[in-house]
Amino acid sequence: MLGVARRPGNFDHPHPVICITPQPADPPYVYPQGCRQFGDKRMKTVLGQQRADLRCLSEPSMIETLDIDHLVDELADGTPPSFLTPERLCVQDLVVVATEPGSGRYLGLLGAHQETAGGQSYLRLDIACVAPMWRGRRLMSRLLARAAAARTRETPVLAARTGTPAWFRALRHFAFQIDGATFHPAPAGSAVTLRTAAAARQIATVLSPEHRYDIATGVLHGKRPMPIRTLPRHSSADAWCEAALDAAPLVSERLLAVIDLRGVNRAALRALAG
Repeated sequence: MLGVARRPGNFDHPHPVICITPQPADPPYVYPQGCRQFGDKRMKTVLGQQRADLRCLSEPSMIETLDIDHLVDELADGTPPSFLTPERLCVQDLVVVATEPGSGRYLGLLGAHQETAGGQSYLRLDIACVAPMWRGRRLMSRLLARAAAARTRETPVLAARTGTPAWFRALRHFAFQIDGATFHPAPAGSAVTLRTAAAARQIATVLSPEHRYDIATGVLHGKRPMPIRTLPRHSSADAWCEAALDAAPLVSERLLAVIDLRGVNRAALRALAG
């Protein structure tokens, strides 16, 4: 949904990362004059004016209280997404939900699993969706920031495996908003942060053992023949994204996005969350 042409569904069985994300054509956010850091009080005021309350749920008993019927009705855009089920939500280790003040209407949802790779804990982003009326209003960045602020001490790395270019770009945009955060794969021509690249390699080995990881581009190539289309090799993640937009609905490759928040000030994340 959220700007993805393909129908929502399970894009990456058996360990899907379902991506419902802002359109890549969404205009970049322009900060008010003087708001150079997310800890700036004026920035926090601007974010608070978006009028969306965020709640972070980590206890299974609390996650089970979410109204699945209303979630589907209020977050779906046409065809109800197959992943918004009680069974799927209840296995999340962390759920961040955005609601409208007063009415309680659901505006957005983010679900993540806490996992470990190479001795480093990380959050695997598993579910992400925003109501149609809130697309392009930076709500997804706020959801990501709230999740990161809640777990950054024990799990300062976020990761998502996806075949949806818009979700990949939204994650990269989120990382670039935060002072001290690093993203892998780095854009073409940018310096590569070795620590983040090493974390990405470890995560790829654990998360996608059936794929061969290209650390330079972030592409996970299928090792075994699959009855679906394989994209030609590309020089960067952006080139892969452009090709994927015109590819068949299913491709054997995926992109691995890794956001390294080690050393990031939690106050900056809390300010971005609003």
